[in-house]
Amino acid sequence: MALGKHEPQEAFPCLKADLIKDADQKTLYSKANQLLVGDPEVDNCCAEKICILPNRGLDRTKVPIFLGIQGGSRCLACVETGDGPSLQLEPAPLSPQDVNIEDLYKCGEQATRFTFFQRSLGSAFRLEASARPGWFLCGPTEPQQPVRLAKESEPSARTEFYFEQSR
Repeated sequence: MALGKHEPQEAFPCLKADLIKDADQKTLYSKANQLLVGDPEVDNCCAEKICILPNRGLDRTKVPIFLGIQGGSRCLACVETGDGPSLQLEPAPLSPQDVNIEDLYKCGEQATRFTFFQRSLGSAFRLEASARPGWFLCGPTEPQQPVRLAKESEPSARTEFYFEQSR
């Protein structure tokens, strides 16, 4: 099935929308087609509600999930660049092909680049890119910088995050 092609309504598991915070309790927010980390009270930003749906086409024991923003209309993806894997919100501005989190739910294995494995670490978790095993969602060391992918072995990688129920 082509992404973005709408089919008759299918029953979806509860679309959960949470805030995601880093180890310093700064929230994820979007700006200029990037996902950044900041403190809404200091950095003049608004915490982004992250929509979460399972990827039912991959091994459920690895907790495969899709992460969407703006009601699931833009989704986090692992894309290949000349410098290795990169994190991207899709669709890019003015993209002719919208990617909706509900469309990804129907695609299963075809949506690997949009899938992240949620690994629990007590109350925290790490998100591993399904398309690039060993690469994890990583918060920046400086404020108002984009979230990126980092190798598990990278010494300064800030890969622990927390869910907070949105209100």
